[in-house]
Amino acid sequence: MMLDNISDKPINILLVEDDDVDLEKILRLLHKALLKLTIVEASSAAETMELINNQQFDCAILDYQLKDAMASELIRKIQNHKSAPTPIIMISGNSDERVIADLMRDGVFDYLPKRHLDAGQLTDTLSASLKWAESERLLKEDRLRFNQLAEGLPQLAWTCLPDGRCDFLNRRWCDYTGISEQEQLGYGWLNQLHPDDRDPLQQAWTKAVISGNEMYTMFRIRRYDGEYRWFDTRAVPQKNDKGEIIRWLGSNTDITDIELTRQALANSEQLFHTAFDYAPLGMMMVNLDGTTIQANPALRQLLGYESSPNSSAMPGLLALVHPEDLSNTQFQLEKLRIEKLAFAQYETRLLAEDGHSVPVLISLAFINKVAGEPCYLLQVYDLSERKRYELQLIKLAHFDPLTGLGNRAKLHEEIEFLIQKSRRNSAPFGVLFGDLDHFKQINDGLGHEAGDLLLKTVARRLQKALRHEDSICRLGGDEFVVLLHDVTKFEAVVTVAEKLIKKINKPIRLGNNKVHVGMSFGIALYPTDGDDAKTLLRNADSALYDAKGKGRGCCQLYRKELTEYVHNRLRMDTDLRKAINNDEFELYYQPIINLQTQQIVSAEALLRWHHPTRGMIPPNDFIPYAQESGLISPIGEWVIQQACRQAAEWHNNGFPLSVSINVSVRQFEQHNLLQLFSQALTETKLTAEKLVIEITEQMFLENTESNLKQISELKSIGINISLDDFGVGYSSLSYIVRFAPQYLKIDRSFVSRIGEAKEHDEMVNAIIGLSKIIPMKIVGEGIEEESQRDFLASRGCDLGQGYLFSRPLPQDKFIELLRNRTR
Repeated sequence: MMLDNISDKPINILLVEDDDVDLEKILRLLHKALLKLTIVEASSAAETMELINNQQFDCAILDYQLKDAMASELIRKIQNHKSAPTPIIMISGNSDERVIADLMRDGVFDYLPKRHLDAGQLTDTLSASLKWAESERLLKEDRLRFNQLAEGLPQLAWTCLPDGRCDFLNRRWCDYTGISEQEQLGYGWLNQLHPDDRDPLQQAWTKAVISGNEMYTMFRIRRYDGEYRWFDTRAVPQKNDKGEIIRWLGSNTDITDIELTRQALANSEQLFHTAFDYAPLGMMMVNLDGTTIQANPALRQLLGYESSPNSSAMPGLLALVHPEDLSNTQFQLEKLRIEKLAFAQYETRLLAEDGHSVPVLISLAFINKVAGEPCYLLQVYDLSERKRYELQLIKLAHFDPLTGLGNRAKLHEEIEFLIQKSRRNSAPFGVLFGDLDHFKQINDGLGHEAGDLLLKTVARRLQKALRHEDSICRLGGDEFVVLLHDVTKFEAVVTVAEKLIKKINKPIRLGNNKVHVGMSFGIALYPTDGDDAKTLLRNADSALYDAKGKGRGCCQLYRKELTEYVHNRLRMDTDLRKAINNDEFELYYQPIINLQTQQIVSAEALLRWHHPTRGMIPPNDFIPYAQESGLISPIGEWVIQQACRQAAEWHNNGFPLSVSINVSVRQFEQHNLLQLFSQALTETKLTAEKLVIEITEQMFLENTESNLKQISELKSIGINISLDDFGVGYSSLSYIVRFAPQYLKIDRSFVSRIGEAKEHDEMVNAIIGLSKIIPMKIVGEGIEEESQRDFLASRGCDLGQGYLFSRPLPQDKFIELLRNRTR
């Protein structure tokens, strides 16, 4: 899968550092990174070698100088300890530029000085190294597929970089020259060229590089026995999404027989007839109007006329040429005769006797007189194998190897084609940007093989549901883009999107498992929503965000305000990440009162964000996004540490209060809550009984068994559980009995309506009465009036919380409140 979000993937880090102080500092900085890290420590080169022999790591962080070796001695061994590339980040106090340059040459990804090293710098470098490693892995896979394809070709195949340096030669090339690939890489292969052919090759290469088009030329290559043979050479440029050439893919076909035959014409007519009849390549002679004078056996066999030895049974040249190529053939014949050229070469298609077309290369020569009349001599070389090879190369460059759909480069080509077509014919088209809902859970839960099978099944369903003229591409991961041609009104696009969603919603069998997946689509229309590929895709992606926000499994048309919405989300993401590193968060505390004694017995920790430019940001403005993006996890860890530390401080100052912490569904999905809370309690020396975890009714509906197991583990060490916002969800008594919370909070919406209606008051009574069935304390939330407090106290409600007693207060104000209450 493509690395779309580094923070979602578990990452194994090897940390090699023999100084305890530096080790502690680096560990602290790594724990601030918004990444799922598993850190394995080593303090020596020997220990490092043992670890890499038994484990695999995604990245290594090394101190430059160790007690038993220089870290530079470990670079190559770490890089090669597994098949995938392993980036290495070197951290040291050595600032010698020569040392740094040597390390970078040895393959170190980056070099960071220990002095002034901060979490942001380390996180950015770590993220960049992981993205580089993933990119290198994908490139290696593509390269492997290409090499496997090239090794199966009968031609001499090669690739070179934009500057002309060769970086791959297939086995047939090396077998032909008798020289190892290593000796011929770079510019070494030029040593096998005939000296007279090097300048023409350089001219052809320069012309191709300037134009960005295919290169076609001929030159001689020395064989292992010293003989030079002629080769027809073609190089196809491979381009990235920006249209930049990143590599040339080339092949060489032995055409020595063609060249020898052509040269035979100058020797003697007898030699010519011998070469003509026995040549292994197709040859024919035609008069000026195209009538066949003679065709050799090789050509008859190629086109299926070998059963008819008479020349009269062989159609004329113009009848053999594919109708779409006829004008070019006539042009080549006329040009050769009028301009008195020695010969000409061009590609075309000839029709076989059974009607199928054969791609060929024709070498054409004009002969003044044969049997008393001028004629043309054609040498015909079958290009079927080469065309299949080129087609495979094109498929490799433009199609997704997993699903067979077009890839990102193909998508941009398709959109540009539709834009040109629309400008000519005023034919609008639609762009549907979609991805699967909850694909990551299936991929992680059932494995990548199941995930790949799911993607292939989805691709087939999408293809079957579309018209033949419509197209679909896969961008990577679970992202697909559908292009609907000739759209007259947006209602039709919505109808198609809804049809696709229904197709995907049907159950999919993955081995022994049957799964249900949904799909969401964002829709942009040309030209109203953009006049180029980049804008259309960006706006369709914006609409997809909106569709997901509406509950997933639906489609949404692009609206201009969505762009601002997406920009706000991106800004929120950036600001939240900075807030974590810059300590912009603060905890406020709202007291919880014993309604009988009026004493403060505990406090709820509430998160506040002091933005450096926007001031205080309300929790409702950033908590939902933090939960959706996963940033709630590092924020939640900070809250746990801070709240436990604060409660321990209250206890030391003579205020033995409990503290309540809100825990989100996303945090429960991490499955490490027990470790986080245990670590916080140990470090702050707070007793577990003074800690209350508040969860919502939503916890009952998602991953019930897993959440129940984690809650049981937390309760087993003494932590209390409080069920928050009770009454507004869909929980049943059976769930409450299973979770057995120590506290239950009556939602503020019930408390605010006390005294309005008899049936409403009875409902509050019933909730308070649950404590007689299940042993737990009842908390009234959102108390703002004395009548509400008196009602709850008279009905047996244990605790109360709300503005009547106090608003949430910063730490210093809360301590002042405690002291005033005590006095």
